[in-house]
Amino acid sequence: MSHIQSEERYSISETARLLRVHRSTIHRWIADGLIPQPIAEDIAGSRLRYWTEEGFVIVKKYMTEKYGKKPRKNKGKKQRTKEKKKDREQTK
Repeated sequence: MSHIQSEERYSISETARLLRVHRSTIHRWIADGLIPQPIAEDIAGSRLRYWTEEGFVIVKKYMTEKYGKKPRKNKGKKQRTKEKKKDREQTK
């Protein structure tokens, strides 16, 4: 009985979702040679492109070095209200 170890695979879409960037950003980084090409396999007539864990780490490292941590886009209503009050007080 043989045991086959399966490696974790990260598709372009999954990588984009995990890094919180758009798929077209990942495609642009690939085209510009900024990150390694994903492995491509033809399985049952479909072309699958993915990175292994090692490849994903390289992509994630590039994104972190280039952009750092992404700030939160949505501030809560209370935070926005406090900022508006502060701005009004400063303009007086």
